[in-house]
Amino acid sequence: MKKIYFDYAATSIKRKKILEDILNQADLFDGNPDSSHSFGRDSKKILEEARQNIAKSIGAKPSQIIFTSGASESNNTVLAAFKNEKIITTNIEHDSIENTYVPENTILIEASDEGISLDDLKAKITDEVKLVSVMMVNNEMGLIMPIKEIGEFLKDKGISFHVDCVQAYGHLDIDVDAMNIDFLSLSGHKIGGINGFGLLYARENLPSFIKGGEQEKYRRAGTSFVMGAYSMAKSFPLMISEREKIKDLKNYLLESLAKSKINYQINGNPKKTVDHIVNIYFKDYRSDFLLTYLDMHGIGVSAGSACRAGAVIPSKVVERIYGQERASHSLRISLGFENTKADIDRLLEVLGDLR
Repeated sequence: MKKIYFDYAATSIKRKKILEDILNQADLFDGNPDSSHSFGRDSKKILEEARQNIAKSIGAKPSQIIFTSGASESNNTVLAAFKNEKIITTNIEHDSIENTYVPENTILIEASDEGISLDDLKAKITDEVKLVSVMMVNNEMGLIMPIKEIGEFLKDKGISFHVDCVQAYGHLDIDVDAMNIDFLSLSGHKIGGINGFGLLYARENLPSFIKGGEQEKYRRAGTSFVMGAYSMAKSFPLMISEREKIKDLKNYLLESLAKSKINYQINGNPKKTVDHIVNIYFKDYRSDFLLTYLDMHGIGVSAGSACRAGAVIPSKVVERIYGQERASHSLRISLGFENTKADIDRLLEVLGDLR
């Protein structure tokens, strides 16, 4: 039985060719990039080339890129810097935002099934607000937020703008200057890179969150994860080349569902969601049953975020927008570069057998 993976929003299938390239030139990664000998210089060259390429991918300067362990750390770093300030965020952010902000200092924007309202955000801006933090693409429903419009509104208002771009990177164009973004978080494993690596783009300096050595120009301590940087930088151009394929797969999934006899509804407006995430409500079956049933047939999907320690917990985003009952009957299908139309046919065949 062929196993089929539809959980790229949790973590991408690893890009085997990139891993092979790392193994084939493993000696170049041996040294600590902060060491002065040739081994260190070899690693430093790879690290800085990755920084340049990643910076270019979001329209930033290499000096503005701080390598971290991932977007959760990057998000925590930004919110920690503003913990005593009034901030605005949304009720559908990643747990690394939701579990970090100070409730009494936070104004929440409530999302609908089409995202958040720019007018609602504008109405909540006060002289006390120092930070707005909004994810570009929601990780559970794929909703695309009006980041460029928010950035334009905040420009010259003395309010910093932070964007979690984890689910947008590689799928949507990102330009930190054109979007007036001050801080931006990314994770490499969402696009096929090695887990445990990410970055924080910072237009201005922030207090160091991880204390220790002088790495990252005193902005983040810890020995640099060179393989992580290399794998992320090499994955990005591949993501760009795969965009049309992912869009085609999403359309094929939606068209095939419409032709099927499966009792379903799409969560969120498909025209306002990113191509690789499709969240589906199955009225007749609970999501915990469907997860087990599909897994027994070699198909991996999810119900909500994977950041809940393996527990089968319904999507908090679907629950907050539609209610608990709908959330407990919904699944997230997230597509990636190894998926095919035959995989989608198999998914719908297995689901169709439940009738």
